[in-house]
Amino acid sequence: MNAGMIIGTVRIVPPPDRRADVLEILRSVQGPVKVQPGCVACDIYDEQGSEPAIVFFERWDSDAALDAHLRSETYRRVLAAIELSGGRPDIRFEHVSDRAGMELIERSRNPGGTAVSA
Repeated sequence: MNAGMIIGTVRIVPPPDRRADVLEILRSVQGPVKVQPGCVACDIYDEQGSEPAIVFFERWDSDAALDAHLRSETYRRVLAAIELSGGRPDIRFEHVSDRAGMELIERSRNPGGTAVSA
């Protein structure tokens, strides 16, 4: 089944002494992932706060592209970063079947169809 877009997120909370290692691994795979067929985006977020986490975010245009990525040597390096997590990582793959943009905001803010003032 191809739902249109697949969003993958891996949230890792590494111990402080492994944080730089996790970031180094994920940054080393970011470029190679971005050029894989079917990759729409690949980003890394460095969360701050009481439980600082590193989030590896990917968007794929098909299940087949994601499957090929998950079987790749490049993803083996992502798994190595996951193994450095201080606890159980949060890994999710979400299938998006519908998207909306500004039109959704306008429709929600103006259900009657009259002009919206700023």
